[in-house]
Amino acid sequence: MKNSAWLISFAAVGIAAGIGVSSVTVHIDPYMHYRKPLTDEYYYSLNNQRSQNDGITKHFDYDALITGTSMTENFRSSEFDKIFGVNSIKVPYSGGSFKEMNDNLIIALRTHSNLKTIIRALDRYGFVSDADAMREDLGTYPTYLYDRNPFNDVQYLFNRDVLYSIDGSMYEGKKQGNAPGITSFDDYSNWMSAYTFGQKTVIPTMATTDDDTTSKSLSDEEKNTIKETVTKNVTSLADKYPNTQFYYFLPPYSATYFQSLKQFGRLRKEVDIEEYAASLIIPHKNIHLFTWNRFDLWDDLNNYKDTIHYADWINSWMLVQMHNETGRLTEDNYKQVFEEEFDHYDTFDYNTLSEQEDYEADYYAAGLLNKEITGMEPLRIDKTYLQKTELKNCEIVSDQYNKSDGISCKGALVRESGSQDTPAVAAYKGDYCGTRFSIDATDYRAVTFYGKKVTDNGQPSVYIYDESGNLLKSIEQSYPDIDNEWHQFALSLEGIYGNVTIVMNGGYIDNSGSAYSEYIFSDIMVY
Repeated sequence: MKNSAWLISFAAVGIAAGIGVSSVTVHIDPYMHYRKPLTDEYYYSLNNQRSQNDGITKHFDYDALITGTSMTENFRSSEFDKIFGVNSIKVPYSGGSFKEMNDNLIIALRTHSNLKTIIRALDRYGFVSDADAMREDLGTYPTYLYDRNPFNDVQYLFNRDVLYSIDGSMYEGKKQGNAPGITSFDDYSNWMSAYTFGQKTVIPTMATTDDDTTSKSLSDEEKNTIKETVTKNVTSLADKYPNTQFYYFLPPYSATYFQSLKQFGRLRKEVDIEEYAASLIIPHKNIHLFTWNRFDLWDDLNNYKDTIHYADWINSWMLVQMHNETGRLTEDNYKQVFEEEFDHYDTFDYNTLSEQEDYEADYYAAGLLNKEITGMEPLRIDKTYLQKTELKNCEIVSDQYNKSDGISCKGALVRESGSQDTPAVAAYKGDYCGTRFSIDATDYRAVTFYGKKVTDNGQPSVYIYDESGNLLKSIEQSYPDIDNEWHQFALSLEGIYGNVTIVMNGGYIDNSGSAYSEYIFSDIMVY
């Protein structure tokens, strides 16, 4: 009898403990499996696509959606919203299969009858993969989050990593007074800041081979695979939801990708795969299928971090193109478009890629493309413009980098060494050696300039603030780390809307610096 009572008590304690553990996960719900996130209480980091996308898709409010592989991770929902007039989410699946993305779209369309616009990347490898392929090599797929079976939710409710690593950190963050909220869809999975771009980065990663085999025509088996995959994972939803507009695109890989295809003897077959897949998709009138033979962009490695992954300004450019229906494939043009692609990369001189200028500042490429994206003319900060700005401890100089105007900044800040105010705070308050001006950043992409240390402690500190004085972007370099040569700089304005204040300081950052310090800013542009 005592043993029985003990067992009952033990079981009761175990059940109570289990309920307590699971209730924490149910309440916080970091994967948003049961409801919208409690953004008034906790901060939700969007950092686990395969575990969080289902909850985002089911429970968020939206009428537009972006999905796809890493080719879509740098899209900004705010830009999508602005250009298309929608309220969007972004649910990428890095390296995902067509089935994974289509399964998520099924859920989105089932739970959101008002879903009117979908943007999706169709990576070429997906067409020749099995229609039911899943990326199991990326870890066990959390199917228990996606199905309608409540019993296998135990894998979520009693998940040690979820409870201790995620729930625990979110709970501690709340106790410590951290601001609640959630990662924006501009920033979710955006990898731009982690990489550099240009031929010095791309070419070392390029696959090379001496294989000179020739491509063969698509076999009947290959065509059947493509047809089944396209039918199940691309066109079936469009047929089922005729009032939803599907904007699908073939991601623009770089010239080095096509170089590898040519070296492997696969260029012809790759283009044939695209063409055959397009022939199956184009007849579905609510699918807008795009590809762009903008070889000036795809052959410029300043737009890429490796053979296939392009920078976020290309994402911005594509949004505009899709909205304007530029580059859309039709039954009348698609064969010609793909033949142009083949001809270009079949005859392209790939040796020229290693001779390209590699921009020192990556976002300079973004600036050069901005007029095409927003229609905004570049703003040159020349002598005439500088005379209208707030100048301190500097003089306007001519005939500097590329014969352009600039400012020569001299001396040091009044700020005391060790001050609680950071140099950025001090500069905003008016303590700088250089210039201060304001612009409406809404349709601009980047601030670019060239700079050169002249003497002593001269160094560049450039800050961009919102209307409340909050620091948005900055560049800071320490004088011991820089030489006396001209260097290119760029600050991204992506995702910044409205009026901003820009301070360009070339003096030392506190009053311990030499009064003879000098730094020159030149060829200042806002693109």
